[in-house]
Amino acid sequence: MKLTLLFLITFLVVSSALAQDQSDFDGTFTTRYMRTANKGSLADFSGAVSYGFLKYEKGLNDWLTFGGQVNGLIHYGLDNITKRDAQTGSGPIFEANLWHPNYLDGRVEGTLSQLYADLNFGNHRITIGRFLQQTPIVNPEPWPFPNAMQGLWYKYDNERFKFQFGYIDRIAPRFTGRFDNIGGTIGLAATGVNTGGSPSRYPGNVNSDYLLISNLNFKLNNQIEIDIWNYYADNVFNTFLIEPTLKLQNALTLKGMFMLQTRVGDGGNVNPILAYVRGGTNGVYLGLRAEKKYDNHSFQFNVSVIGLDGRLQLPREWGLEPFYTFQRRTRVEGLSNVTALMAKWTRNWSNEKRDLRFFTSLGGHITPAPEEFNKNKLGLPPHMHLDASIKYSPKAGSFKGLSAELYLAKRFSVGNEIVFENYRINRIDFFHSDLILAYTF
Repeated sequence: MKLTLLFLITFLVVSSALAQDQSDFDGTFTTRYMRTANKGSLADFSGAVSYGFLKYEKGLNDWLTFGGQVNGLIHYGLDNITKRDAQTGSGPIFEANLWHPNYLDGRVEGTLSQLYADLNFGNHRITIGRFLQQTPIVNPEPWPFPNAMQGLWYKYDNERFKFQFGYIDRIAPRFTGRFDNIGGTIGLAATGVNTGGSPSRYPGNVNSDYLLISNLNFKLNNQIEIDIWNYYADNVFNTFLIEPTLKLQNALTLKGMFMLQTRVGDGGNVNPILAYVRGGTNGVYLGLRAEKKYDNHSFQFNVSVIGLDGRLQLPREWGLEPFYTFQRRTRVEGLSNVTALMAKWTRNWSNEKRDLRFFTSLGGHITPAPEEFNKNKLGLPPHMHLDASIKYSPKAGSFKGLSAELYLAKRFSVGNEIVFENYRINRIDFFHSDLILAYTF
């Protein structure tokens, strides 16, 4: 792989100097301020960072393209990220994701997130090197680093059928930006507790050398589509996902998702206390979605159910979870016996001068009690989550390329009163705000 990267660097430089075909150069610079106000005397947290990327891509001819991307991150003071609540000893969750002090030091961090060669032969495409791919479980999050993969990706695509396969030997998780082997990327943040209630000790203890990703997509006709994914993480787990889609008249779409996770090998470590996936019980997820579009409106109703037994483990270091009831700042991986409902409304206003997008969603999550360690890795109590976002993007004039987004969220506790405040702080009964200013070119 080192020789491959050296090969790519050499040809990228040569292509910049010699190639006559059109090249593409783009990037984004973002400044972000985030704050979480917890209930009562519990500590509040905040953080501010700037981050961005520069990407360059050049086609040498109609079948060969080289590309590269660098990402950078700078913080504006870590006092509110490194502080701890006096009562519980807890630190921030969301703000620490902007700059994780366990893995980043100094003030500025950078990474070469992409450096790849694309080979295109009709319906066939092969990508070699470091690259980004959008998949249900491994996907590029927008902050601060993009969950890049290193390896080989093959894609066959025609009008009715698509096949993809990836061999991945390194991932650069968003918390570090460093390309580590598969086991080294698991459990870097919010590891919670193991099934016995002791702190999980995943970092450095999960043994896995490669990740195999495969995808089949069938479009049976204009109304029915089936998407199938499989993730085989060496010595850790196999996660199978199938998602059928039915498009009905009047812009009504119905979707379903079934996910099954089984342990592979030792589940990450021969010592069960250190293993990422323990026991012989499978993790199961079932999701349903109904979506109706009308003019510039979109209405969703979503249902998620995670099975009674077996934690469903999806490394948060690899990207956003694919559950239909997902909302920003929510996460239910690592749990079992979960039922969730979520409704979402999206409205777009667009003309030749600007784009304006608004959404709001309300979700309810019935989870096991935080003290049920074998079913609740992160000690997440039952709750309701209400959020809203408004984003403005000029499309013409001096401010073209700029965007501003304000995101607000309020989480309420439901069910029994919380006895231990460490199950409340940053989990329920908080108000969260996020201001994002970006320039894209």
